[in-house]
Amino acid sequence: MMTEKKVESMSIMSNAFNPVIKEHMEGVYSATLPIAGMVWIETGEGAVLIDTLLNVASAEKVVDKIKEKIKYIIYTHGHADHVGGAKAFIKDSPKILASIYLPDRFERYEFLEPYRNLIAAMQFNIPVKAFGKGLRDYVYPTETFMGDYTFKLGNKTFECHSGRAETDDVVWIYIPEINTACIGDLMIGQMFPNIGNPWKPTRFALDWAKELERIRALEPKYIFCNGGGHLYEGNNVKEALNANIEVIRSLHDQVVKYINEDVHISEMIHMVQIPDHLKKSPYLKQLYSRPEFFVYNLYRWYHGYYDHNPAHLLPRPEKEVMKEIFALIGDAEKVINHARNLLEQGKPQLALQILDVLIQAEPENTEAIKLQIELLTNLSAKDRCLMSKNCFLFHIKQDKLTLRKIRKNSIK
Repeated sequence: MMTEKKVESMSIMSNAFNPVIKEHMEGVYSATLPIAGMVWIETGEGAVLIDTLLNVASAEKVVDKIKEKIKYIIYTHGHADHVGGAKAFIKDSPKILASIYLPDRFERYEFLEPYRNLIAAMQFNIPVKAFGKGLRDYVYPTETFMGDYTFKLGNKTFECHSGRAETDDVVWIYIPEINTACIGDLMIGQMFPNIGNPWKPTRFALDWAKELERIRALEPKYIFCNGGGHLYEGNNVKEALNANIEVIRSLHDQVVKYINEDVHISEMIHMVQIPDHLKKSPYLKQLYSRPEFFVYNLYRWYHGYYDHNPAHLLPRPEKEVMKEIFALIGDAEKVINHARNLLEQGKPQLALQILDVLIQAEPENTEAIKLQIELLTNLSAKDRCLMSKNCFLFHIKQDKLTLRKIRKNSIK
């Protein structure tokens, strides 16, 4: 389970090789890392693995704990923290089952490796090249499907369902004999659903709610989510499902309303609100994603990029525009002083955007860079959301590197 303390300090690489292993009921096990999990079920005739942890090094700590021959691996989707360890489990040549769309994801990972390394560094506060090292360890599925796929092994039935939610290659599994659903990242523990991610492709909000409703209709007693890193049981199952479904549908409907009213996206992200009775829900903590990301994501899916401002239809490069604006101001100190006054008024985000005129126009202005570091430090200190906090921290590091380069060049 991802706790508040872990999220606030977590890097994707922390404790990456030391999974915590638990037996939850007879023959049902999980292995958990701070940002990844897996479940395996022993059936009397072989084991079925659902997801495979983040990397091979972590998975190798688990493989000897699995008592039965591995007959199936099921990917709930193709994100690295669910498929990265598969290579450790293929000695017995298991059938590897996934959505029909998962192989396309692996191909994209290959040709976008440099970009994925960069965005992983921003999102998870890791070195830029750390993430891509696992790409060559990915194992393609041996069989894919779309819709429903059911198989039996030993004393268990595995009802697999494909859909769209966090990704287009989602699969969730229901095992009726133990009234248990394994739903990947359709819920991520006690956190606000990860429907928006500033660096990633579109996520499917309405379809996401519909998949959770399909799961709720089964009335499962147990739900493994966040890969297998979190287990809901008893009354918490229905409460968590209800909270996630309601918040998704509420935010979805608000975004649709504002799109139809032609509200600008920069206003919309502040207007869309979580319903009051859900703001303090223990199942919707904003420790990983946040409503603003949800709004951007859904806007991008339904609306397209054009915001109905003709100046933005075929824009000139941003740096070129900012240089022209700064030429009108003609005074770097005036921009810096105004940005600092906004910071003192408790408006660090507005200050950051004003300062950006100078940063873009004079990228080696050391006073501007130092103030930007101060603004980003202020924003990150107050931010509890892992993604936005880590993004601020990434750009602080980049600004400090820029300052060092400027100082080094000035000495030459």
